[in-house]
Amino acid sequence: MEEPRDRRVRVKTPVSFEGQSGVGRGTVFNISLTGCALESLAGVKMDSTIRLDLHIPTDKKPVKVGRARVIWTAGEDMGVEFIKMDQTGKARLQRFIENLMPKKTPKADKV
Repeated sequence: MEEPRDRRVRVKTPVSFEGQSGVGRGTVFNISLTGCALESLAGVKMDSTIRLDLHIPTDKKPVKVGRARVIWTAGEDMGVEFIKMDQTGKARLQRFIENLMPKKTPKADKV
């Protein structure tokens, strides 16, 4: 069974990144605590290591991912696994994700 912390949520939020092949910008379209999928015109190769700034709308400062690995690419889309992020960044990202998850409603008691 999938853990709630690993659930991906749909988003549309800006991201900037930097790696050996240069810098780029894009849009994250789904995210979890362990990674994200994003769209970008910057060509990034699979297995590249990059640094990310996730510009989440609830915070003035971006959430910084110190190291991430590109685990798949498909056209302008790519999947990124977060490898290194400080605890403060993880906590901010977790709050952002939790606020996007559907709220559970209590079940009505049967009579």
